[in-house]
Amino acid sequence: MEPRIVLSYLAVYIIWGSTYFFIKIAVETIPPFFGVGLRFFVAGVILLLVAVATGQMKARPTLREILYTCLLSALLLIGGNGLVMVAEQSVDSYLAALLISSTPLMVTVFDRVLLGKKAGWVQIAGIIIGIAGIALLFYHPGTWSFRFSAGDILLLCAVASWALGTSLGHKFPVHENSLVNSGVQMLFAGIACLAFIAVMPGRAVDVAAGFSARSLLALGYLIFIGSLGFIAYTYLIKHEPAVRVTSYALVNPVIAVALGLLLGHEKPVAFLLPGCVLALIGLALMLYGNTIVARLRRGKTLS
Repeated sequence: MEPRIVLSYLAVYIIWGSTYFFIKIAVETIPPFFGVGLRFFVAGVILLLVAVATGQMKARPTLREILYTCLLSALLLIGGNGLVMVAEQSVDSYLAALLISSTPLMVTVFDRVLLGKKAGWVQIAGIIIGIAGIALLFYHPGTWSFRFSAGDILLLCAVASWALGTSLGHKFPVHENSLVNSGVQMLFAGIACLAFIAVMPGRAVDVAAGFSARSLLALGYLIFIGSLGFIAYTYLIKHEPAVRVTSYALVNPVIAVALGLLLGHEKPVAFLLPGCVLALIGLALMLYGNTIVARLRRGKTLS
């Protein structure tokens, strides 16, 4: 494997796995949608400039493509990432990462309802195991009950919003280049959130005066380093098999848990280990179950 491929995988694994930790730091003093606005406005401009500089914007997005892209942006970035930032004001970063890792499970549900795609028995098993793992994260043995905070519910809403956007993204007519498409999505989300902040009570300048240096550094990481992670992801999509690229979904939660517990000193829930293991097993079955079964059947046939 050539060095550029290896570095791209490391970037996607580490950068995307660390975003939840830095979101937690950013929202300490930066209002969530203020942070979302700044993050995606700057990142959107960066991605579009990269697309132009590298010759990937061979044709400008049409008005129809822009409208559908903005709708996806509202679901993916505002409803998805935006709600994550709101939730992390009260929810630990590692828990947010584990809940968001269940997105492929919800995508399968929306694909079945909206697109008519049937899930095989391996995917169904993955959904059941994954849901069981996520449920364990909310189980409190002392009270023999499941508890959901307002932040937990927001994260589940973020999963649903992101999953709906992902499913609809397969049908919507958007720009053919992923870098351009993502740049437009980010730019729209940034402008929309900043416009929302502008009409809220209180001056933006006064709000910004309360930003700590620690939160600003975290936001800077999300904007600039996060953009590098997406550029690396775009490169991998073009040069690597999709089934291998999706391995980031298994690695990111592990990195997020390690950062949250070791650097963020976050408190682990009672059934963190079994819940995490079951959630990742369910996710692995969703992503690679069919491939594993096909190889096992092929092996039996050859023997």
